[in-house]
Amino acid sequence: MSTSTHPTAAQSADPDELRHFVEQLSLVLVAMGFPPMPARVWAAMMADEAETTTPGELSTGLNVSPAAISGALRYLGQVGLIERVPMPGSRRQHYSVSAEMWTESFMKRQSALGEFSKVAEQGLGILGEHSVAGERIAEVRDFFDFIAGEMPRMLEEWRASRNR
Repeated sequence: MSTSTHPTAAQSADPDELRHFVEQLSLVLVAMGFPPMPARVWAAMMADEAETTTPGELSTGLNVSPAAISGALRYLGQVGLIERVPMPGSRRQHYSVSAEMWTESFMKRQSALGEFSKVAEQGLGILGEHSVAGERIAEVRDFFDFIAGEMPRMLEEWRASRNR
């Protein structure tokens, strides 16, 4: 838990309400396309006052197997939403999460939007732009190109709004 001597609202939250919140947040993430267990783990880490957590603490807190936690942590690490942090003197693995990691993960995904556009162009050469399949591919390509073009501006506006 947090090392603060003054309890925060999160530290004094009703455990049942906190569990319900974590489950609700994870369901929203699942609806956004997250796998269920990584969604639960990420939501639990975000709602925890501790700066780091261990797989064992997550397993106990979520009442799931260590194997399920391990897979979820591996996924979250791969998409850049958590990081493993060294804890001198501890033989346990410790992980941290921050809101900034979410923004960074979005920025990294922006490059994938450009890759989609390149591959879509190849597909249009094979399918033909005026075929039914070609029109579908072109529509998705155009959408991703639009998002890729707007993303830097939106992220800059987001950061500027946080610094006010």
